[in-house]
Order: sequence, then structure tokens, then C-alpha cells
Amino acid sequence: MHIEIPDKKGLREFGLVTGALFVGLFGLLFPWIFSFAYPYWPWILAGVLWALALVIPNGLKWIYQGWMSIALVIGWINTRIILALVFYLIITPMGSIMRLFGKNPVKNKPSDSETYRNITHFRSPKHMEHPF
Repeated sequence: MHIEIPDKKGLREFGLVTGALFVGLFGLLFPWIFSFAYPYWPWILAGVLWALALVIPNGLKWIYQGWMSIALVIGWINTRIILALVFYLIITPMGSIMRLFGKNPVKNKPSDSETYRNITHFRSPKHMEHPF
């Protein structure tokens, strides 16, 4: 799939936000939660991203393209996982419970008649004179 590269403003925002996320998550939050030593690499990576974003935003094109390629793969996998969870945790039990109580909202049970069509009551032509 083709990944559209944003303009300079979009690449600048990408560099600034991505750098801030790396510092926030890997430089501050995770070390604080898990009582690790505070690493230097997120700050270095963020510094490089911020410098490129502010000085040469077009230098972030390859980083952006790689990041979005990884995001597409992760999104594809997450979609399948979420759909499977919804189906097996919500739809399947709901259908089983409805079958258990004899409920059939589709009403697709075959009948003894010649057709599956449900014939409604007959309306006279006078009904069409005032449709609203």
C-alpha cells in the first residue's frame, strides 16, 4: 500500500510529537512505573527527531514512511484480533442464548406454504389518493 508523505508542516509535527512520545513513555513513564533507572536513549532519539523536525523536516520522510509501514501491519493485526474478540465474546454468546430461548429474529424457518413470501393485507386503490 502506498503511504502518502505529508508536507513540511506535517513532518515537523510528526517529529515533535514522536519525540515527545518516546521521552514521555520510555524516558519517564515506564521507568517510573517499573522502578527502572531512567535511560538516556529516549532523550537522544527525541533530540534527533526534534532537531530534524525543526531544521530539516524533509529529513524525516524515511522515518515517517518506516513508522507508517509498521503501523499498517499492526493495524491489520489489531483489526483481526478485535473483530474475532467481538464475534466470539459478544455475537456468538448472544446467538446461543437466543437459540436457547427459541428466539429467531430473522424468521427464516421453512414453512409448509409454497412460498417464503409473507403476504400482507390488501390495500384498496383509494389508499394511494392521500399518501401522506
